[in-house]
Amino acid sequence: MTPLTFDHLVHFSSNPTSAKTTILQHGIQAIEGGKHENWGTYNTLAYFGLGYIEWLGIQDSSVSIQVDDNPLIQQLVAELPLGDHSGRIALRTNNMDQLAAELKEKGLKLHGPVKGSRLTDSRELLQWSMLFIAEEQPTLPLPFFIQWGEDNAVRREKLKVHSSHPAGSLQIKDVLLAVEDMDDKIARWSSLFNLQIGEAFIIEKWGAKCQRLYLPDGNLLFCTPVEGGVVKDFLDEFGERPFGLQLENGRENQTILLQGGMYEITRE
Repeated sequence: MTPLTFDHLVHFSSNPTSAKTTILQHGIQAIEGGKHENWGTYNTLAYFGLGYIEWLGIQDSSVSIQVDDNPLIQQLVAELPLGDHSGRIALRTNNMDQLAAELKEKGLKLHGPVKGSRLTDSRELLQWSMLFIAEEQPTLPLPFFIQWGEDNAVRREKLKVHSSHPAGSLQIKDVLLAVEDMDDKIARWSSLFNLQIGEAFIIEKWGAKCQRLYLPDGNLLFCTPVEGGVVKDFLDEFGERPFGLQLENGRENQTILLQGGMYEITRE
């Protein structure tokens, strides 16, 4: 199958600028992203190499509520009234056409590609393309896929300046996903995206049983509650969704609770 890599976590935010300010206080550099004029949205971003967190908010609801060709914006509009929380993840591909053909062979219905663009603060035009798997009311939204307009080496060099963090040489270790039926989700995602499955284990401080799917630039760590704790609390409030990231190579251990999400930093 076409190789896939973790690209970014989309965190639905009523105030992306506030998220940026808070995360900076914990030693994670974050920047203003820009405006998506056609979608009525804007974002702030924290980069860790090519992978990143996107705090996505609504700037002009009169535009965003009219969007009918972008399932991510439709999900944002529907879910943001429930409260700030992580909503979806994106996986990166370098061959969208081949990926689309492979997904269709698996019997999946697709939406897109959807073209995206925005201007940076330096007036550089960023362009990308997104592909979605069409689903009817999923309990856990499948990832969407993104292909950038520049190759990875060029983007990595440009993003170096934004990937330097006072908190350490941070890298994304795990993308955290809260689920009810872990075995079912692990089996389906592993099959769809050809990902290796790790061993299940207990994280006592979360009151959860967890299991990885191995993915370059950020493994997918599925967690289901075995008792009360952060995973159960998130599921009760938002249902099956991503709920944060684990970052490694920090200067000190930190747990950052931010706008309904959890960002953990572990030491080198």
